[in-house]
Amino acid sequence: MTEMNADTLKELIKKDKLYITPELNDKLYLHYKGFKKVENLEAYTGLRVLWLEGNGLDKIEGLEAQTEMRTLYLQENIITKIENLDSMTKLDTLNISKNFVSKIENLSHMKDLKTLIISNNNLTTAESIEHVKDIPSLNALDVQQNKIDDDPEKLLSILEACPDLRVVYLKGNDIVKKISHYRKTLISRCKMLKYLDDRPVFEDERKRCDAWGKVMKETGDVQKAQEAEREAIKMIREEKKAREERSFRQFEEMVREGQKIKREREEAERAKNGGVLGEKTIVSTDHKVFGSDGAVIDEKKVEQDMGVGSHLVNVDAMRKKGINPFSGEPIVDVKESKVVKDAREERWGPGSEQRSLTKNVPISELPPAPPTTNDEIWGDEDFSAEARKEKELEEYYANTAGDKANWEKDDEGLASELKRLQAKTEALNMKAIKEHEQRMKLEAVPPPPPVKDIKERIGENAELGIGGSWPKKGVKKTDFDELD
Repeated sequence: MTEMNADTLKELIKKDKLYITPELNDKLYLHYKGFKKVENLEAYTGLRVLWLEGNGLDKIEGLEAQTEMRTLYLQENIITKIENLDSMTKLDTLNISKNFVSKIENLSHMKDLKTLIISNNNLTTAESIEHVKDIPSLNALDVQQNKIDDDPEKLLSILEACPDLRVVYLKGNDIVKKISHYRKTLISRCKMLKYLDDRPVFEDERKRCDAWGKVMKETGDVQKAQEAEREAIKMIREEKKAREERSFRQFEEMVREGQKIKREREEAERAKNGGVLGEKTIVSTDHKVFGSDGAVIDEKKVEQDMGVGSHLVNVDAMRKKGINPFSGEPIVDVKESKVVKDAREERWGPGSEQRSLTKNVPISELPPAPPTTNDEIWGDEDFSAEARKEKELEEYYANTAGDKANWEKDDEGLASELKRLQAKTEALNMKAIKEHEQRMKLEAVPPPPPVKDIKERIGENAELGIGGSWPKKGVKKTDFDELD
């Protein structure tokens, strides 16, 4: 053990790079130092956090000068009683776990104490923790892994009397086994509880447990209490559905309002331009100003007309040039497949490929989408990407337009693409067949030769072990493969 003398404290302060002037320190690290007694801390009047865990302290003492203390760590000692903390009226957190305390006491003067950790001690009865009722500011109580085994109603009455108790750790005590419907009972009795034994208490669970606890208190009938809980669950679901419905209606109303404002702006623009809607514009991300012909406009003129920092891009001009006005990337013209074309025309009608995506169409006017599945489009077979493309091309060539088939009118080499795909598909099929045949021809691995034959090949002095690779024929024993 080490004595907590002035020289020892100075060495620790120098090591931890704290202030040499004692009263200027607001924290002090004295944990796992082997101290058997707390002393020589009278000059450290400004301490707010003190670490004293992991020592050999058997008594709380020598802390009378610490009037500004907020957090005190005393766990992992051999303390048997909570005492000599009268000067700590501002203490917020006390950790005295893993000691030999048999009763919670001498803490009622702490009007700001919110967290009390006293797990792994010698608490045995409900009376041993009854003192927590005298700490109205207490938010978190950790008494897990003690020896509390008493009348459950006494313990529940104590916890219920704590007005602001939000976190409780009670697991590891024998009394937990005696509390019927443990979690529901604790939650219904402790009205402010937000956390119980490593699990949060959410609002929905709170409503369920309150409904269960109310009926249980009035009737004592478990079945009626469970029925009340089921009704609460049903009500919670209905409330959730109603909230989602309100949110959806609000979103719809917002969309309709936005469409109305847009139509009003377009009508005002048409009235201003003689019935013609002006060109659509968006803000440029590169702060360049383009005219209708794509040329850069003088920024000074734009600032005079529209204000400083107003930069516009002509959307239609960029689209005519084959450039996406939003990303700046070139627009790639992709041919539409027959499947997509049929689906589009069935939904929008012939000629719908020219349909403007920016046109405002009320939702009520949209026809219902036809029910399609992969089986309806591709059939029952499981096609690969190459096979699907090949089937699509085959369908394209099978169709005719006028007096000539599509493949006779093809000018872009689609016939050669079909042949290439057919050849590739056939090659892949042949490769799969060969691999399958090769696997079928593989014979079972023969058993290893007898030990005597092996020793004749590698020498009588060789040691045979389990887990190593068999040596190849004709090699020396020093050339063995590495063990697995």
